[in-house]
Amino acid sequence: MGGSGNPAGLATAGGTGAASSSGQGGSGHATASSGPPGVLRYNAVMTSGHEFGDIAVPAKGAFIRIVYRGGYSGSWASGNGTGEMQNSGERLVAIEKPGNSVSAELRKLDNSARQPLTIEIWKDGTRRAANSTSLPFGRVTASANLQDA
Repeated sequence: MGGSGNPAGLATAGGTGAASSSGQGGSGHATASSGPPGVLRYNAVMTSGHEFGDIAVPAKGAFIRIVYRGGYSGSWASGNGTGEMQNSGERLVAIEKPGNSVSAELRKLDNSARQPLTIEIWKDGTRRAANSTSLPFGRVTASANLQDA
């Protein structure tokens, strides 16, 4: 897996490697609120598991998880670091030496309205933020405070 010399197969600093797992379901509670037109923002509290889909999020570190079958392009920023994200499929991007916060922006590269493009920001096994869009050529942003409460 991965092929980038990273034994866990994780993308680093905007790379495009991927890690896989058996993919187990999980449960959580979410509250939704409207954002810009066509964008659903939600805060979710994980109650069990760290896996949704094919990628397991590691218990330590800061990560951006992207879920979309089609192509996407965008960027992330944290502290003094930035990175580009362009690929397709579900990906996990490791943020090395993150700052106090992480922000990410992605856009769909196709006109599909059937599947949402989702960004999740994780720190030490806890999802700190998530956002998605189903609009054709839609744009989605997410940001999270990574400081411990």
